[in-house]
Amino acid sequence: MKDYRAIFDQLETSLRRQSSLTEQAFRERLDKFMHVEGKPLSDNEYYWIMVCVIFYSGFQASKVTAKLDLIRSYFADYEIVATYGSREVSEILSDKNMIKNRRKIQACIENAQALKAIVAEHGSFDAYVASFDPTESFENLMLLKEELEYRFVYLGKITVYHFLTDIGMPVLKPDRIVTRIFRRLGLIESEKQLLKTVLLGRKFSKATALPVRYIDIVFATYGGVGGDRDLGIANGICLEKNPNCLVCGLRDYCDYYAKRLQLSEIAGERSRKGKRKHGN
Repeated sequence: MKDYRAIFDQLETSLRRQSSLTEQAFRERLDKFMHVEGKPLSDNEYYWIMVCVIFYSGFQASKVTAKLDLIRSYFADYEIVATYGSREVSEILSDKNMIKNRRKIQACIENAQALKAIVAEHGSFDAYVASFDPTESFENLMLLKEELEYRFVYLGKITVYHFLTDIGMPVLKPDRIVTRIFRRLGLIESEKQLLKTVLLGRKFSKATALPVRYIDIVFATYGGVGGDRDLGIANGICLEKNPNCLVCGLRDYCDYYAKRLQLSEIAGERSRKGKRKHGN
């Protein structure tokens, strides 16, 4: 049985050692993720989170982040966006500085229309979310997830979890970074095991008494290319290519590292045998 608390403690310690910030500053900036879950949001805040999920999906995060102000200038108010037609789409696409992806732009418009219909029916999007009582049980949370996938464009099997996490629901995002780390640790057998990844996030939360959102950001930063400037992290540790195993505190738990070590030992033994044979 895995010691989830020990794993997370080592993960957080390794990340902190990579930060250029003082320990106090690092802790203060990370602690803001302790208070995300349950925060009330306006209809436009829900919509903006959805817009961000759409634009970040499949794109390099740094490129999207650099254009967030411009994206917001077009998609700040869902009621206005819901009225967009072909003329507005053409205007957005003609902006030389804008991310030119018609599918994403169209998805933002369609989702504004869907959100407007929900607000008309429930009074607010917050009331709509609350109608599922998603924090009462995991089953209720999954019912909300399924409903969101059905009603909104671009909220697919992974991005819907991004949305849920970012609106403060107690759920881990099973993206390629988190699933990669979990697979290397032997927690999952395949990076396609999304539900198992989500459930493991809850186990980490229970073992550490930390919010799932906090768990999520630590894992995401640990394996993310480019790290997190706000946390003083220049680059992640458990990267897809060239992971920095030498500074990783999870080596004792990591199947991936054990296999690399074994292969290195085999290669070393073959090299030694070759030298002895050549010497003879």
